[in-house]
Order: sequence, then structure tokens, then C-alpha cells
Amino acid sequence: MTYYPDLAPYAYLPATVPAGVTARTVGWLDGSHPFAQGPAPAGFARRLGLLCRDQPRARTRGIHRCGLAGLGGCGLEPVHVEIEGRQVLLGSAEVRVAGVDGAWLIAPTLVYHYVTAHAYLPPAAFVEAVTAARVVG
Repeated sequence: MTYYPDLAPYAYLPATVPAGVTARTVGWLDGSHPFAQGPAPAGFARRLGLLCRDQPRARTRGIHRCGLAGLGGCGLEPVHVEIEGRQVLLGSAEVRVAGVDGAWLIAPTLVYHYVTAHAYLPPAAFVEAVTAARVVG
């Protein structure tokens, strides 16, 4: 997967963001760049999982695999997870939420795996927007 630092200007599929909207990246990780880690706030992982399951955006034909293969035993296979009784394939779409400032915060659906399997701790603005369910795009 392409690496982007958290809160960098979004550039992966720029044509999918309306003109005039500020969009920033969250969770575009790889194994060669450090990332924030820590316990997810209460309820955040569940909300994030439901967002990935029920409201994926900007679906692509390809599938990205976990870029953190050396950090927790991930293999080269696509990441499938069960989210509240449904199997979900991660890595072929994004989740998009609005921060309190109105900027879109865009993450690959693999962000759920990074949070639950690798203790990735996204920026507070993303955690707040996911928890508040301010879905966009």
C-alpha cells in the first residue's frame, strides 16, 4: 500500500473528493515508517469496524494487503475480519469522516486491522469523528 503520514493532504484518489474540500490521510501505514500505538479509546474500534463494514467509500478493483507483515505475523493474503457477525474484506475501499473543522479524514479500510491487530492509534481528530459518526463522501 502507498504510505502517507497521518494528516497529510489526501492524494490517493483525489478525483473522488469534491472541489473545495480539504481532505487528509489517516492510517496509510507501511512497515518502514513508525506509527503511533496505544490502546483504542472505549467504543472506537467497534464504531470503526461498523464503518468499514457498512459504509465503505471509493471502492477499488485491487486489494491492498497488510503492509505491516513483519509486525504481528500478517501474511501476504488479503485481510478478512468478522465484524459483528459478517465477514468483511479489508483493503479495497476507504472510510471517510469529517473532523470538527469540516476537513475530510480518509483512511483505507485496513485501518480497522491496524487498530485491532497492531495497536495503531489514529489521530484524535479521526477517533472523535468516527465516534461521532460524521460519515462523508
